[in-house]
Amino acid sequence: MMEKIKGWLAGLVFRLIALLTLGQISPILSACVIIEKDSEFLLINRADGLGYTIPGGIVRYRETIEQCILREAQEETGYNVKLSGIVGVYSSLRRDPRFRAVSIAYKGAIVSGTEHDSSEGKLCWRAAQEVYGHMAFDCEKMLKDYLEGQQCLS
Repeated sequence: MMEKIKGWLAGLVFRLIALLTLGQISPILSACVIIEKDSEFLLINRADGLGYTIPGGIVRYRETIEQCILREAQEETGYNVKLSGIVGVYSSLRRDPRFRAVSIAYKGAIVSGTEHDSSEGKLCWRAAQEVYGHMAFDCEKMLKDYLEGQQCLS
């Protein structure tokens, strides 16, 4: 419930700032990492009920995109990961229902750590076919691009 309220408030604040600046505000930047093991993917079953997502989150002011992914993966899953490539850049105007956001999806692998859940939701391993139709934001497109070897540039 708390995650749902935080998302709703963030969306409200972002829309207010967009209104006050007459739309002259940059989108929020986020990043995520797709991790596959034995034909299953590391996902978060979101606590706010939006569905499954790929581990990741919003880039903080004083961190690089890569630092964001490493931090978010560790916070949300307990795993330390190594990035190995880019799946794509996702900037659809409606990719996140809460606020205007752009996301960069990376490929990665687990290097260490111990699995755990977080306030974002429950960690799980699922085959892509199990979660299609039940994914939040545009995570399904990211997963499909990854599986097809396509690099998305919008």
